[in-house]
Amino acid sequence: MAICPEAGEFAPYGDHMKLVRCALLVLPLALLAAAPADAAKRHVHAHRGGGGSWDGHWVGAWGGNDPTAINIRGGRVVSYEYGGATTPVEWSKVSPSRITYGESNIVVTLTRTGANTAHATIKTGQGNGVAELTKN
Repeated sequence: MAICPEAGEFAPYGDHMKLVRCALLVLPLALLAAAPADAAKRHVHAHRGGGGSWDGHWVGAWGGNDPTAINIRGGRVVSYEYGGATTPVEWSKVSPSRITYGESNIVVTLTRTGANTAHATIKTGQGNGVAELTKN
């Protein structure tokens, strides 16, 4: 069964009006069919990382042993806590699914894994590490 039976076979020199009418019928149907699939992809992507605001106090431990915390306010990282000291952050880049911040030779990346959870990686001149963080 053809979607556009009035078009018949498409010959290079056939009736162009039939072709145009068929295209005007088929194109919107194709767009309607593609729209739900595209919307579903966006929905899954938006919820894969948990979404929501990053603002808050995120706590965890580097390597599961060394306690750390990251303080985020107003959509930017303002400080981190490590070794009993709180240190202001020089720069940060925040997106809905990822945060990167650091200072001269340290870069930390947080990747959202849920509404209140994130995976963190740290790269320093002394080595690298990972932590699982929870928003308090």
